[in-house]
Amino acid sequence: GEVVGISGARGSGRTTLRRIIAGAEHPDDGRVLFAGVDLATAPKTLFRQIAFCNTRFLPTHGRDAAEHVAMPLLAIGVSPDDAGLRAHRTLERVGAAELAFTAPGSWIPSEELRVSLARAIVREPRVLLIDDPTNGVDPTERDPLLSLIQRVAHESGIATLLTAGETTSVTGADRVMRLSDGELLGRAPQPGADVVE
Repeated sequence: GEVVGISGARGSGRTTLRRIIAGAEHPDDGRVLFAGVDLATAPKTLFRQIAFCNTRFLPTHGRDAAEHVAMPLLAIGVSPDDAGLRAHRTLERVGAAELAFTAPGSWIPSEELRVSLARAIVREPRVLLIDDPTNGVDPTERDPLLSLIQRVAHESGIATLLTAGETTSVTGADRVMRLSDGELLGRAPQPGADVVE
């Protein structure tokens, strides 16, 4: 249920870090353990417990938000009726119920994030990875979206990693750190705070 925010400029290693955590890339040294299992040798079923919040909407993901959110369930054999019901409940949970029958091209960035979050959590993962959660979002909607992510993580017990170029995009995380040249450098300063390292 902890939300960890990592800020780092382009080229700092954010993408590599997310890929290693997800098991899509192996570290040059050491290993990544998930529930005591090394991701390098983990069974494919373990990776269903790791979800990405991705705001890229492909035509194969469905015509509307409900289909988009239901797709991960259909992919693992959940019946269409059950997948649809769970998709609608999850959209409601993230404050996007009114988007259920709307198409991806009609959403503003904050709505895209809500639908993406619903799609990521509908399978009830144990780990959630989100890059630049407030990218393109109106500044007035940034804090409510970050609060939503934190609430979902805490209520569901999902370990959540937020990565972003700006510290303001990970504000409110339980822990915030900075990434530079592939190295984690303790806690990153919150906006307006003194820097102590």
